[in-house]
Amino acid sequence: MKKVLKEKSGITLIALVITIIVLLILAGVSIAMLTGDNGILTQATEAKEKNTIGGEKEQISLALQSLRMKKQADNVTNEITASELDEQLKYDGAKNVEVDNVNGYLRVKYGDSKNEYTVDQSGNIESEGEITQPENIAKSWEAVSKLDTTWFSYNDLSSSNKKANVNAPVLKGNMKAIKYVGAEADAQTGSKWANAMTSDGSMFVWIPRYAYKITEGYHTNVAGTIEVAFIDTSNKFLNGETGEITTNVEDPEAGKSKWLVHPAFTSNPEAGGGFGEIPGIWVGKFEATGVYSNGDASKVSVKPGVQSLRNMTINDQYKAGMKATYGESVNLNSHMAKNSEWGATVYLAHSKYGTNKKKVEQNKSSAFYTGGTNTVEEIYTTNKAQSTTHNATGVYDLNGGAWERTAAYVNNKNDQLGTTGGKNAGDFYGATESEQATSTKYKTVYSSENNQSKDYQTAGKKNKGDAVYETSVSHSHGTGSWFDAFASFPNGAYPFFARGGGYYDTAAGTFCFYGSNGSASGNVSFRPVLAP
Repeated sequence: MKKVLKEKSGITLIALVITIIVLLILAGVSIAMLTGDNGILTQATEAKEKNTIGGEKEQISLALQSLRMKKQADNVTNEITASELDEQLKYDGAKNVEVDNVNGYLRVKYGDSKNEYTVDQSGNIESEGEITQPENIAKSWEAVSKLDTTWFSYNDLSSSNKKANVNAPVLKGNMKAIKYVGAEADAQTGSKWANAMTSDGSMFVWIPRYAYKITEGYHTNVAGTIEVAFIDTSNKFLNGETGEITTNVEDPEAGKSKWLVHPAFTSNPEAGGGFGEIPGIWVGKFEATGVYSNGDASKVSVKPGVQSLRNMTINDQYKAGMKATYGESVNLNSHMAKNSEWGATVYLAHSKYGTNKKKVEQNKSSAFYTGGTNTVEEIYTTNKAQSTTHNATGVYDLNGGAWERTAAYVNNKNDQLGTTGGKNAGDFYGATESEQATSTKYKTVYSSENNQSKDYQTAGKKNKGDAVYETSVSHSHGTGSWFDAFASFPNGAYPFFARGGGYYDTAAGTFCFYGSNGSASGNVSFRPVLAP
């Protein structure tokens, strides 16, 4: 009996080992549940970090609201400075916080959490994290933080390359700040304009809001002087300029002795604006590329070293510009470049912040390759003088390549307006007389008396900043624009504007303008613009 009881109370070595193994497994599971990538402690830490970030963003947002309410009550500029936000945050109880200005953005740094945020003047608040390189980024470029001080530098070439203050570039959706890192990157000099890419790899260049005066060469065919002053959205000078500033394009001295806020950045569609009082625009770095078919603009792009998108009527170009998404899910206000936006680009290019009066050279690619070649590295080195900065950061294809139509026409009632511009509601020309005669943020309508010379003169009074009347001597002259480019104001069965000239034209140039019938052509492209 005793022997039986003894055997029942004993434990075998195998059972002991199994028990230990089970306990170790349970312990391992418990530790993993606590400390693994999805463990309780890890989740708790992530939740705490998210809560901290949410609280800090809310604190910044409330401080911005308070400052804007104060500024509205005092009827002063809505622009918020770093010192103002720093003071408001501390007044609201923020601890160990510091605010500074980098690239026109407000950077908020919390010392305790080590978190950093960028804040733009629209009130968008973003956490600063690690920069990942998109797989489809253009060769010779890399994505950078928008706080990277090497991203851009709008330098004054007339004053020892002094860096100017400009409005911070507006990045929306998955747009990335990019900088050139290819051959000659360290050696290229001059003004470095901000570049960005969208999700599909399309490239755009930032044209900051500015006012201008043409002090030499006004209404001649001799390339003169365009003075540019960067301004904020309240029209305050950002770099200490002085003088009277106006938004009235019909003031005879606007753009001459008075600073004229460039119409492309204003809320006035009649003058070429319409997207509001905006800090700037993103202009396609190259002519449009990709594919547009049966109303599908999902593959319209802006890429280097490929053939430009051509063989489209002006109505299709207009619709492709508005429908293009560039792989983004947010509305970037994409559209076909208007005359005013063409002018805003070439005026800045001619100024001391661009080439400083030097000619933007011609894209002579007979195959219509954007950037002048399908060897991408050569675009930014061999062909750099074809850009608006004479380095890799500028806008290309404004002289030569394909002709580029702009979203503008002279409303002379010619049948061609409806034939290629479309006569349905929402078409470029439109269905009703009201639609046909009304400028919008997407198109500019020039009034007409069916007289080319008179229409040109009228445009000189009502449409400024478009690189037409101000930078030409006549309504029709073979070398009538600056740098001896074509000058032929649209008229008759050619009521649409075409700009830049083709690869084969001896009188092509950034200040070139000509009439077009709007038909599909293998020699004609267009340029997308974003106003996010």
